[in-house]
Amino acid sequence: MKYIAQHSIVLLSIVMFLYNIYLGNGSWPTDTVEFIAEFTMLLACLAVMYYIRQLRPYPDVYWLMLSGSAFYYIYAFMDILEEFFINSTVGITNIDDYIQTIGFVLLCVGIHNWIVLHRSFIQKLELKAETDHLTGLFNRHAFFKRMNPKSKQEEGIQGAFLIMDIDHFKAVNDTYGHTLGDVVLQGVAQELKSHIRANDILARWGGEEFLLYLNDVMNEEALVTAESLRKFIEQLVFQYEGESVQCTISIGIYNVNSSIRLDTAIDRADKALYKAKSKGRNCVVVNSGVII
Repeated sequence: MKYIAQHSIVLLSIVMFLYNIYLGNGSWPTDTVEFIAEFTMLLACLAVMYYIRQLRPYPDVYWLMLSGSAFYYIYAFMDILEEFFINSTVGITNIDDYIQTIGFVLLCVGIHNWIVLHRSFIQKLELKAETDHLTGLFNRHAFFKRMNPKSKQEEGIQGAFLIMDIDHFKAVNDTYGHTLGDVVLQGVAQELKSHIRANDILARWGGEEFLLYLNDVMNEEALVTAESLRKFIEQLVFQYEGESVQCTISIGIYNVNSSIRLDTAIDRADKALYKAKSKGRNCVVVNSGVII
């Protein structure tokens, strides 16, 4: 039964009301405005009790909210009983104040837990929206989101862009199937990620391409890093259901030490990558800023 707790509370209040009718001493409320206000509070608490059923999958929130709204419902019900019955059986001195206080505290704690839960959901959604589902790396959106603040700094971007492409990746898919191709993508992604620093930014750029921003690393140091990454990938062996394959990567580099549009810097790194492919692949080419 979906609403067993809610139904039980309502049934209890109905029994209490009928019991007071049985005892007699009932009369219509003299203050109509106050009665309407108390009855509206009762209906509001009742609506909350039933509406929060949607939070049942989250017990840390659901039971606190249900208990708090139930206590408030009982508090409002007791006020209404006192309007109808002068000598109500629940008219114990100050008990309604205690019930109201308990309900308020439970609701406050429940709302706090609800907010924490909501923040957790938002964080998970943001992470999912910024993560490439196959490799676990950032996607393009996440890359630009993290790079935009750097591009707006007065000194501009200080670092190197590396675009990396898995050589002959289409042949891997065509020969061994897309499953092994996915294994290669995942393996290359994790290998690249394991050899960069925490303040570098690595993303899957699309297909078999990866984009890496080396923060505060340029020129010879960037070239050494790129060569190291190329050699690490060259040594990997990817296996799936008895099939194994080795891959290489081509890398294009563009060093930035000034204010420049992100898309311009990335485009220049991409031109260096194109040059690396035309040179036979499995190599690193640096775009010095001139047309290559």
